[in-house]
Amino acid sequence: MCFVAIGCAIVAFEDYSGRGGGSSTQYFIVLYFGYCVQSAILTGDGKLNLNRGGIGGYLWKNLLIMLAVIIVGVGFPIVLGAASFSRDGFLLLCLAVVAILYPLLLVLVGTWPTAAIAGSKSGLADAFSRGRYGLVPTFLRLFAGLVLPFVAAFILITAAASMSYEADSVFQGGKLNLIALAVLVISQSASTFGICYVSIVLARKFQISEGWPRGGTVSATNVSEVFR
Repeated sequence: MCFVAIGCAIVAFEDYSGRGGGSSTQYFIVLYFGYCVQSAILTGDGKLNLNRGGIGGYLWKNLLIMLAVIIVGVGFPIVLGAASFSRDGFLLLCLAVVAILYPLLLVLVGTWPTAAIAGSKSGLADAFSRGRYGLVPTFLRLFAGLVLPFVAAFILITAAASMSYEADSVFQGGKLNLIALAVLVISQSASTFGICYVSIVLARKFQISEGWPRGGTVSATNVSEVFR
């Protein structure tokens, strides 16, 4: 659960200090966590092996995918004329586009960064060829792993607000808000589990498409070791 604790600490520190930059730090931690999970699967024994290599390629390829998502996620609504919407309406539309586009792009080319961990020389075109098969069920799995945790966190915050609890700030007036802290821990745990699930889906898709004889099905016990 160290990744959950780190994520909570970053959010709490950003809230307490009033500084920005926490989102980018969290994203790099998410990428590193995904790398750890996929590396554990690709070793075939379900254990972390950070000496396997490929983290550089894994990071920059995922950053390129995210950059493409951001460009399309903002550009597409603008092309549709959404720039005339209110600020909240425009942001909501952008988030909706990103929520659909990001898992879709990961389905199509998400095994491209995974290949770097496996030491494979396969490129973007090879990843696209792998991604075309089983597109719909894989998209639904990735959508659930990436989007549902954020939806659950939003519901929790809304429910707390409806009961006159402020759950959007961990610190209020210099004091710790226990309700907000509980919501943060729950949402971070759900998000971490979702990233773990998405990473497993992509790693297994890569293994199956490459015909790897090793790896097999990762047991729940081995997966739980990643959270420690």
